[in-house]
Amino acid sequence: MPKVLLVISATLANVSPTGPRKDYCVLADKLEAEVIDYASVQESLSARAVKRVLGMAAAQAWLAFRRRNDVEAILTDGEHIGIPLALLLKLVNARTAHVTIGHRITAAKKRPFFRFLRVQSHISRIALHARSQFELGTRDLSIEQRKLALVPYQVDTEFWRPQAAAEERLICSAGLEFRDYPTLMAAVEGLDAKVVIGAASHWSKRRNTADGGGQPSNVTVDSFDYDALRSLYARSAIVVVPLDDTDFQAGVTTILEAMSMGKPVVVTHSVGQTDVVEDRRTITRGAQPRTRPSSLLRAVAEQAGVALEPSGFYVPPSDPQALRRAIAYLLEHPEERARLGAAGRRTVEQLTTVDQYAARLRELVDAAIAEAPPRRIAHRGVPVVASAE
Repeated sequence: MPKVLLVISATLANVSPTGPRKDYCVLADKLEAEVIDYASVQESLSARAVKRVLGMAAAQAWLAFRRRNDVEAILTDGEHIGIPLALLLKLVNARTAHVTIGHRITAAKKRPFFRFLRVQSHISRIALHARSQFELGTRDLSIEQRKLALVPYQVDTEFWRPQAAAEERLICSAGLEFRDYPTLMAAVEGLDAKVVIGAASHWSKRRNTADGGGQPSNVTVDSFDYDALRSLYARSAIVVVPLDDTDFQAGVTTILEAMSMGKPVVVTHSVGQTDVVEDRRTITRGAQPRTRPSSLLRAVAEQAGVALEPSGFYVPPSDPQALRRAIAYLLEHPEERARLGAAGRRTVEQLTTVDQYAARLRELVDAAIAEAPPRRIAHRGVPVVASAE
């Protein structure tokens, strides 16, 4: 088994044994990898010094860089770590295979590292979750297609599963990353339904747009742990994910959790969020209609011989009227809710489990190792996934 180092944006000791399985825990097992987490930084004098000056991601990159000759590959769980690690590897022209997950490589502060410093020379593969990121990465950042792989995101289908709970006339939403909660509140004002927003995130530092005050009387804003959020999903008739018009797959965690719970989803058709929900319509109608491209999940389904079924609706960005129409339709058509929710559950069971995700990334790591120049390893005690080429 190749020696792999996994760098994660979390503390392993804090993982709840009763919550959903974390992708990095499954990955660590699948790769039989050594892990650098937040606690690893605290154990290193030099890493603590780097953290004080440059932040946690740079400190983790430094620790991984120091281990480059001990392992055959390094997998970083985001470009915030992958970029500084690639810079360090480039400085010494290291030949260690390096795979990173690219959540949003097109962010303004990250673009110069790809366009001018060309850090991709020391990244073997970038695993992307959205077609928009693949297209922008090749067009705007001049990253070679062979370095990019489209890998659908994941959900723990065992934790997030349909529950024996009475469904209420309840709409729920969750998350912070690029959420457009003002549009949701405008859409549901005066609607005969209760609305609960779980405006919290385990990693996003975005402003809470649900916390502006003056929300409609039928809207409640709160935060939930995993068990409470699962209970909220179970009691809900619909899960809504209102998004700003951003270029990456914001909202994907909530979407997949809702689908895994067997709930129909209504999602903003942003530039980056087109790859998960299957809408029977091909055009998102509104003031400015949008034609939806063939989704990443559809490509994966076709490759796997799976018939993808409609699982929800897309609505245009910043369009409370269109959002209200979609919500009202689903509230008044329980049979359609049930059909869409059941289809969503089948989709995630077949295509986006956390184990499938780990296996796909394992394939990328194995490919990167196979392509790396031969070198001596010091002894110190995976296309979509489908290929994007």
